[in-house]
Amino acid sequence: MDIFEIRTRRLLDLIEARDEPLILIEAAAGMGKSRLLADLAAARNVSVSHGPRPPEATGRLGLWDVPSGSSIERLADVAGIGKLVLAKRPETRLPGLDRLAAFGAVYVLPDAALLYEPDELAAAFGKVKGLEIATTTGGWPLLVDKAGVRAIEPAVLERFIGDEILADQPAETLVRLTMMLAGRKMATGAPPLPLARLDASGAWTIGGTSLATPLANALAAEQNHRIADPKLRTDLAAASVNLGSVTDTILDMQKAGEFEAAERLLEAEHSWYFLYFHGTEAFDAVLAGFPDEASRQSDTVAFCRALQALKHGEVSLARRLLADRFGGETLDPARVLGDRRRYSVEFRSFRLVMLIYEDIPLTDELLHLAFAILADLPIEAHLLRGSIYNAILEFYLRSRRFAEADDVAERALRHYRVAGASLLAFYISLHLAIMRLMAGDATAAGQWVAEAERDISSLGFDSPHDGLLLKLLKGCVGYEEGNDEALILFLNQDLELFSHGEIWPTLIEFALQYGSQALSRRYSTIAARSFLDRWRVYQVQNRQFQMMIDSREVMVMQNGNRWREAADRLAQLPTPVTQAVASNARLLARLGDRDEIAVALCWLRHMVFETPTRADLIECLAAIEANLALTARQRIGVQIWSAYVLKRQRDLTRARAQLQTTFETAARNGCVGSLSEELVFLADLLANRRIADFLSTVSEARQVLRRLRDFGLGNSGLGSRNGLSRQETKVLIMVTEGASNKFVAKMLQISEPTVKFHLGNVYRKLGCRRRKEAIAAARALGLVG
Repeated sequence: MDIFEIRTRRLLDLIEARDEPLILIEAAAGMGKSRLLADLAAARNVSVSHGPRPPEATGRLGLWDVPSGSSIERLADVAGIGKLVLAKRPETRLPGLDRLAAFGAVYVLPDAALLYEPDELAAAFGKVKGLEIATTTGGWPLLVDKAGVRAIEPAVLERFIGDEILADQPAETLVRLTMMLAGRKMATGAPPLPLARLDASGAWTIGGTSLATPLANALAAEQNHRIADPKLRTDLAAASVNLGSVTDTILDMQKAGEFEAAERLLEAEHSWYFLYFHGTEAFDAVLAGFPDEASRQSDTVAFCRALQALKHGEVSLARRLLADRFGGETLDPARVLGDRRRYSVEFRSFRLVMLIYEDIPLTDELLHLAFAILADLPIEAHLLRGSIYNAILEFYLRSRRFAEADDVAERALRHYRVAGASLLAFYISLHLAIMRLMAGDATAAGQWVAEAERDISSLGFDSPHDGLLLKLLKGCVGYEEGNDEALILFLNQDLELFSHGEIWPTLIEFALQYGSQALSRRYSTIAARSFLDRWRVYQVQNRQFQMMIDSREVMVMQNGNRWREAADRLAQLPTPVTQAVASNARLLARLGDRDEIAVALCWLRHMVFETPTRADLIECLAAIEANLALTARQRIGVQIWSAYVLKRQRDLTRARAQLQTTFETAARNGCVGSLSEELVFLADLLANRRIADFLSTVSEARQVLRRLRDFGLGNSGLGSRNGLSRQETKVLIMVTEGASNKFVAKMLQISEPTVKFHLGNVYRKLGCRRRKEAIAAARALGLVG
């Protein structure tokens, strides 16, 4: 039995098993419709009708090959005809067919049923050859004859596919075929062609190795034809949007030289927000397809390329792209945001978002202008509204207005969720997690980390840099909870790639804080300072980042017991906040700038270590602690300094009460990372038996103490473990930094003979005879990082 007879028997069984009187075969060319009718006729000894009218009722199997391009008579009632099998092209209209179908009298034979099945080919040609034929042809009747694979020239096959099959297909089918050939999964639905099969991963693939190249070539030719026709191009673009294949269609338009059409489709697909819906790889590919001059000719391309530059950390390039397209005056954000008649609401919104990345101070005037843009936007403009709130969020975080920051973050998140922009929602979830860490609440931060992870996992594309952001955030939450492994792993393996991507001020502040703290604790002061120096190089042209790095380096030096070097570095910073300012309680209470607060805290920390008995120090610490612009993390540090000063001023009752309150807050929020930053002071506090015994009676404090022991209690306790008093340790640390006896006496407010007395005790206890040996011993003991 040959392959035709085998298929005929299967289909006869199927036809006769159906209750419907009319069996419709409606398939594209090459599916073997006419051959099948002939085989059915031979099997039942009947003839095939080829005319414009249905065959007469005979009570036997009726076969009708409906002609194309002629006037077809209306189908009448099929009662008494037995079974009527009719075959026609999909575009051929048959009057009366829809009425019969509505009454359930029509069964449409699936296109895939016309294909030769693998077991049928194996039965006809043998198992090995049959499998080979199935693999080569996909069971397509056009490519199979009695001998096996029909020999057809590829060029002939390509033209046949294009002219006889693809030319009649709707735009949606072409898009689905493009997605299929690219190996991309599609939404549920019918296969784009009967030849398509579902593979093990759930993606449609084209059956037959001999079909892939001719089909791809024919598809490209048909798409180019439709792209060149404005009406057909519109249909193709709409199908691309509906099926999520916009990128492929834009690239095809660019290859065909239809750049204006490609630009219009890019604009229709959210313009510069295209990145957030399709990913960096697709965004870069689309932008690479436009000529260089497109940035100066098209608003959409200029916006997109500027955003691309920002995402790659190239702020100056983004500014130049905007200036080339819109003029040099657009580099002034206040001018753009304030001129609603000259600049569109889309442009003003984009210019506001750019401020997140620029080294431009955010003023109240800019904030007022940012809110004014909202009045020009319709309520349903969720992407633009979300982005404006996102930019305002950065403003509030820089100015330490945390209550307002929470409010606009929630608003931005709500708009992004409605817009279906999961990647933008991910960024807001990241911000909210960072804000919770700033508030010293690791538990709430972890919840927002989980939310961010859900957002990024819902993307339909890879976003490697955003994965690094999430990895850093997880490491920081783990650090706050007392486990630094994930953060250290990130710093060792991923930092280089991370630092060359998109960076915004809140994120870099976050990375500097945790990265330097973890490296200093795990390795050394040198490792932490090297980490900060790398960031200094990466952000050499950004003044606000440089100030963050400088103030953070001062803290690292202080934690490494390099107090004199830290003080010298502080004195050199280009900031109005001096030690005199940090000594003025009234001025401390009024500070609001992020960088000025950081510098003031460094000076206060220095004074706490050097002159803890100073009479006005508690007042200054109370003033800065009450400042609403402080993060909760910073406030915890100030509370520990206050406890240390109270202890040194012999007020143990207040010192232990302050420490208990701080520890209870840390336990409640699951946060010890901020405490570990202050181990240099905590070690001294907890060395006092009365304080330690008191804290051990409080369950929350005991919990924190256990976790702090895992972190270690810092270098400040090393001196006492080697028999040195507190004052002897301070003298040795300052001498190790190169301080003279006179300078030590001045800083510690003691006489030079007293300095010599302390040094004599140090030499005796460490077994040294001279200054140089004592310095070497201090470094060997780890007293200086």
